[in-house]
Amino acid sequence: MKKAISTTLTPANIASVTALLTATPHTLSALSAGRAPEALRQPLGVGERSFIEVVAHLVNSDERTTETIYAALLLDEPLVLAIHPERDWGKLLRYEQCECAELLAYYSFRRATLLRVLNGLSAAQWERSIREAGKQRAESVYWRARAMALHEAEHVAELESRLTQTLS
Repeated sequence: MKKAISTTLTPANIASVTALLTATPHTLSALSAGRAPEALRQPLGVGERSFIEVVAHLVNSDERTTETIYAALLLDEPLVLAIHPERDWGKLLRYEQCECAELLAYYSFRRATLLRVLNGLSAAQWERSIREAGKQRAESVYWRARAMALHEAEHVAELESRLTQTLS
């Protein structure tokens, strides 16, 4: 699959990443607007997640990724522990049990905070490295933010497609 944003660190690519990161909470709120809470908890298809479970997954991923970004900005080549966003973090925090409006508000607040940080970074800060336990290569702040933006965009596109077919 071809990624929509290049791995090359450029001002245009940074703008694309931050635009996607900005859009996600707003799009999720719009997709949930006017839908009954019970409908948001119904699986989108057989064996699939519900809307709220997808949002919980995105929050779990956001928390783990932003933690690594903040660590990279505060420490020299921090070592990020191998805590899986879903199997470990999500299992502990169980965001899928929250009310959708509360979870979306929390996600929006977290995203606004991240964007304040990202929008103030210099090129050198975007290049700061993160090392992850068990991985040979180091990743940059840009790499992590880009990966998060593209991951979210895939889920949002799937939700947009599925909601027109499934939820009422």
